[in-house]
Amino acid sequence: MKYIFLTGGLLALLLSAHAQIAPGAEIPASLNHLSDDGNGRLTVQSGGHTFTDAATKDLYQLPAIMGELAGAATGIELDLNRPGFNGTIAYGPLDELAEYPAVAFLPRDVRIRDGKALLEIKKTFTRATDYFHLADRGKGILGYRLLDSTGRIIYEGRVAFEGKGPYRVVPTLIQGPMVNVMQPTGFILSYETREPIKTIVTIDDRTFSDDQQDTHHEITITGLKPATQYTYTIAYGDRTESHQIVTAPAEGSRQPFTFAFASANRATTGGGERDFGGTNYQHTRAVMAAAMQHNAAFLQCTGDITTGANTSVGGHLMEYANFKRALEPFWCKIPVYVGFGDHEANKTTLHDDEPNNKGYSVELFPYSEVSGEATFAKAFVNPANGPQSEDGAAYDPNPNAQDFPTYKENVYYYTYGNIAMIVLNTEYWESKDPAVTGGCPEGYIMDQQIKWLKETMQRIENDPNIDHIFVNIHGAAFPNGDHLTDAMYWSGDNTSRAVVAGTPLTKGAIERRDEILDVCVNKSKKFLAFLSGDEHNFSFLQVTPETPIYKEGYTGPKIRISHRFYNINDGGGGSAPYALLKSPWSGSFKYLTPPPTVALITVKGKNVVLNAYRAETLEPICQDIQLR
Repeated sequence: MKYIFLTGGLLALLLSAHAQIAPGAEIPASLNHLSDDGNGRLTVQSGGHTFTDAATKDLYQLPAIMGELAGAATGIELDLNRPGFNGTIAYGPLDELAEYPAVAFLPRDVRIRDGKALLEIKKTFTRATDYFHLADRGKGILGYRLLDSTGRIIYEGRVAFEGKGPYRVVPTLIQGPMVNVMQPTGFILSYETREPIKTIVTIDDRTFSDDQQDTHHEITITGLKPATQYTYTIAYGDRTESHQIVTAPAEGSRQPFTFAFASANRATTGGGERDFGGTNYQHTRAVMAAAMQHNAAFLQCTGDITTGANTSVGGHLMEYANFKRALEPFWCKIPVYVGFGDHEANKTTLHDDEPNNKGYSVELFPYSEVSGEATFAKAFVNPANGPQSEDGAAYDPNPNAQDFPTYKENVYYYTYGNIAMIVLNTEYWESKDPAVTGGCPEGYIMDQQIKWLKETMQRIENDPNIDHIFVNIHGAAFPNGDHLTDAMYWSGDNTSRAVVAGTPLTKGAIERRDEILDVCVNKSKKFLAFLSGDEHNFSFLQVTPETPIYKEGYTGPKIRISHRFYNINDGGGGSAPYALLKSPWSGSFKYLTPPPTVALITVKGKNVVLNAYRAETLEPICQDIQLR
């Protein structure tokens, strides 16, 4: 997950190539009909037209957007190294002593002129305006938001300082801390610093530290007791900060707990924090605050957390940083598990000269460096217990090369108490037109991933400590709105399927959906629900053996569902709402509600109950729905 400072050839590749083919990179053998025009730009021939990589770039990227910060006589000077850039900076002190630290922004912002601005301290924080006593203390942390000339928020940073004038910049936590992969006896703590330094974490009178100086810090905490509250303290430079966590219940415990679920946090219109550098900061924070108010032990987000579909690693990492900033006051206490949606892809788009032609999109490669899946692994800390990739499958065209993106930390599972959560990637190696370029349609799960799913389901089914299994899928098995034309349904047509090196896979979209239903429902007594997030609404569907799951006239093989289960969709993280559209099962959906919404699932031994709320107003959507 190291990504703040990239070095050498990879940094040059990211900043110069943008959406073009990386210099010297071979087109993966898994793709088809693509070629290099000789100038590092992809082309594809289709329908008598030549489509060429538009080679657009993300305007704002990490680490460049952080700029340079330096102490000055009256404050902190910010230089974005962007001549001609004019916008504004909003800034204020971080309330470090609050249980949920947040920035108290000043009443007036500062102009950015030619890419430079001064975060004034000496004349600003005096008497009644110095609530946090920065002048007396001679130290503090400023949060600052970069806004462009139209007022759109681009990025929010942090800078720690010391002095009473002149001032100096000191080592700063610029992201986090974030609690990850919570277990009964430990967890993984991650955070970023502006400069490479060594940090120390103290918890329960024991210390854990980095192996060497770095900007990315990922420290594994061990030796704790289950279901116990602890305070951890991070020491970096001359600064410290402390937060509290509670470890997971012991394996085999039937101790009650609640977890939260929401997805689709990407930006929308409406101005301000609804479009905060690619994420809906306002709704995302509201979802998490509502979850915390109901004592959630963790939050599961299942994709589309930013606008995404970026043309660079740096651009996508900046959006991810803004998403994490929205959750930061809470993520330091409870873990957030993030899944992969269609907007998590990194893509380049190929166009021709005809304005009415749709064009084609291709996942960025080399897959190990610039794909959406590789970028996702850099940005988040999830369990690393999933499959490797589709390399090695029977259809792998080149066993000696990486022809597919990684599954690292985007396909995984974890347990908490007596539940298991399996997180799948339904948007892997995505292509809008696999027949032309190769790739995978939305909602389709390829062979290596389903092989892993089968093995994992069987392992958990045999685990006496687990009573309930949830499966996270971004593209729903039973969509209800805009995604009835893709996800796992494709308007009921079995034609859609992945295409590798020009050859379509044997099973179509409906056959593959049914295979997943067979694995999760028919072969598991513990499976309880799919948690999906691609539809931008909260909705609840009970599926029984009597529920129609095929379109009228479907002539392919059909599966018989053995027992009742649920599809709980919460794409209420912040995106624009999707309405309910007609499908074979649409009449069975309940509680349809637009964003922002949060689902809360409470587990009490053998019993499982669902509640859901409108996140900003806490108005109930449904209450005490007995799932088991």
